[in-house]
Amino acid sequence: MLWYIMKTWMGRENELVREIRRCVPPGMYLDCFVIGQERIWRKQQHNVLHIEPLLPGCVFITCRETEPLFRRLELIPAISRLLVSREMNLLPLMKEDTEFLEKISGEDHIVRLSRVEKLSDGTITGITGPLAAFAGSVERYQFKKRYAIARHRFLGEDTSFSLGILLDEDMGQRMLYEGLGVGAEEPMRAIG
Repeated sequence: MLWYIMKTWMGRENELVREIRRCVPPGMYLDCFVIGQERIWRKQQHNVLHIEPLLPGCVFITCRETEPLFRRLELIPAISRLLVSREMNLLPLMKEDTEFLEKISGEDHIVRLSRVEKLSDGTITGITGPLAAFAGSVERYQFKKRYAIARHRFLGEDTSFSLGILLDEDMGQRMLYEGLGVGAEEPMRAIG
């Protein structure tokens, strides 16, 4: 299976996915998606779990044969205009990039929260979840805002990834859930 990344305007990812799903016959591609990530926000004394794009402005499409798919994409006026004006790039992903994305996002294309265990002095004693794939490359943690910044080689260059984290104090709490256009919506779910 071949993976391609379409880089376009931030905030228009889901619009591009809908257009491709509407205009391209399903037999020409296997999947078209945005990779989302779970993040926690603090709103009015509640933890709110929401989904946002892992790589803003990026849409992924997988296929077995590229030529028929590319010809079909060029026939879609909205996509054709973006390609001609260079407001969108269509790039193949290297095998190591696809394996990395599959590892951290799974079949549902959502990077789940990583559990970070820490001592009261801030020393990290354990990491489980997608953040564990960044072993040794976490640059910093923002515990109050519930995310970590890590580096990984992606598309041939060092890239910073911001991933949501879950602390021991969050375990068992009910969290409000807000789907922000990526993934399915649930009204509430318990974490932990």
